[in-house]
Amino acid sequence: MPKRKTKSAAKPAAKSARSPARSSRPPKVAKPAPKPKAARKAPPLDLSVFPPESVAALERRLCLACVLDVFTRHLHLAARTAHLEIKRFTPSIAELYAPGAARPWFEDQPPQDFCPYCGSASKWHTRLLVYRIESGKATDALRRELVKSLPQSENQFLILEEKATQQHAFFEWLDKIGKGLDLEDPAWLREISRHYLGRKEPKTDWTAHFGQIHSIRRSRHLVTGWEIDNDRLFLAPHLFDELLLVQYLVSRSYKAGGLTFEGRYTLQELFARLRRSGYLRALDINTRNPADALEQLVAYLSGGESAIRFYHIVDRRDFLEKVKSLRLVKPPKPKAR
Repeated sequence: MPKRKTKSAAKPAAKSARSPARSSRPPKVAKPAPKPKAARKAPPLDLSVFPPESVAALERRLCLACVLDVFTRHLHLAARTAHLEIKRFTPSIAELYAPGAARPWFEDQPPQDFCPYCGSASKWHTRLLVYRIESGKATDALRRELVKSLPQSENQFLILEEKATQQHAFFEWLDKIGKGLDLEDPAWLREISRHYLGRKEPKTDWTAHFGQIHSIRRSRHLVTGWEIDNDRLFLAPHLFDELLLVQYLVSRSYKAGGLTFEGRYTLQELFARLRRSGYLRALDINTRNPADALEQLVAYLSGGESAIRFYHIVDRRDFLEKVKSLRLVKPPKPKAR
């Protein structure tokens, strides 16, 4: 009997492949690392009530990336510990006034976009502002009042004391006022006179007085002090002689002798001039040696070895703000420069 052919079972219809429904939501994008907030610069302290010749300001720049590199790579500190150590940083007077910059300190003139040591960008750079106040009757009460008014939280301000002598302070003052002078321009004599009178009588507003006068002369009738008459400043003879001496000290290394209101003087000529005027006799300087006389004159002008103090107010506000803004940011790898 012939075999019946059985129909093969019908294959199930293939299901049409459906493409998955597209989501209307946008694809997730990885969020970039948070950028540090720009640190706000704190305004400088107002020292306008202080005698100008008794205060000085200084700005020092340093690279936080360099500091972190030393703490984390060389000292093997954790990043959190390194930031805490940086926050506690207290600079010494020697560091602040070092004649040359060394890592992590750097000079910012001209302005630096990158660290000269590790190549980090300017966001890793910060500054310390330092205000130096020379002790004295004209500044002590003002300084104490200023220090009381400063915020005390987080050591935003540090007060560093330095012992010195009046002669040391005088020579530093001479160096400061002598920087950048153009001795070819006679106007420097007037500027030096204003500076010295400001140091001699710090409570007088010499800037305002010098805005009214056109010449400085030796008075024939004043015994002490000074007076202004018809746009001219008259100085008592001994005060005028002191001014000549200061002008000589500032410019004595210029060519042959020092420049003064009365022209150029060598040391021998200045010695003879002060001797004739009676200035040396008034100070009981009887030596016939000009060099010895100059040494005694400088001791008189400066105050000699009498003790004074310098008070350095270190403004750490910008420093702390920058450390805070960078605490979650990974420091860059140092680049060879």
